[in-house]
Amino acid sequence: MPGRRISQGSMATWFALAMAAMVMMGEPSHALPSNSFLGNLANLYHKSVAVSPLATHCLQGAGIAGLGDLCSQFIEKEKRVSSGRIARASATGVFYNGLLLPYYYDAIQGVFPSRKPVFVLIKVLIDSFLWGFFGNFSLVAVRRYLEGSPAVESVRYAQSVIWPVFKSDFTVWTTYNALCYGAIPREYQPLSTAVVSAMWSTYISFISTSGLPK
Repeated sequence: MPGRRISQGSMATWFALAMAAMVMMGEPSHALPSNSFLGNLANLYHKSVAVSPLATHCLQGAGIAGLGDLCSQFIEKEKRVSSGRIARASATGVFYNGLLLPYYYDAIQGVFPSRKPVFVLIKVLIDSFLWGFFGNFSLVAVRRYLEGSPAVESVRYAQSVIWPVFKSDFTVWTTYNALCYGAIPREYQPLSTAVVSAMWSTYISFISTSGLPK
């Protein structure tokens, strides 16, 4: 495990703040007013997805991963912000957050549309297996490779950090997905997932680039 790391306490704090917002969105009595800033933002987002879902998801994915890497660089106290590193993170965001994740959520919701606890549990366990382990493993390895590490070393590094990453994933995404599948209105799920994904992208950038030459 890299020496520099974001503590699970810090992640829990960030996640608690996000969850407070998600719970409010999940309660029917707290639906976003259509004339509020967030309501207008949600409406604009939904219109964009309706008109051009692929482009919207890809732009969102790039933005999420790029923002996450920028935050990671600030946490690392880099003397200069690396625009190249942000661009490489954004490229992975297009693929993972833009192309894979939205359609995965649509697919699993289509197969298990019910919000009954047993189906929520099934979806959460599938997420933990597919994304928590295999998704994070491949993402760390790809990010490491794009930052200049040889392919074999990138895979070995991913092997060395996957269990701590999986543990963090289980802490964050299991809780979020249970709330997402069980409480958050479906029309707000893309935006709520984007918020949590931005935090997770910060963590993944931090882990993926730890120990690399500057």
